Amino acid sequence: MIRRTKQGIATGLRIALLTAVFVGPVGAFAMANANTQGGVTGAGLVIFVSLQRAG
Repeated sequence: MIRRTKQGIATGLRIALLTAVFVGPVGAFAMANANTQGGVTGAGLVIFVSLQRAG
């Protein structure tokens, strides 16, 4: 049982690492290009809300 738990944790960490590697740069690019003046609309709003929930 302990071995199975360790394997599950290791798999979860690998998934989290791969997600951060692939999604992180896209999120950083979106935040860097975000228009801070006025309202956020369209796809920018979706990315903004997603990043707010993740952090």
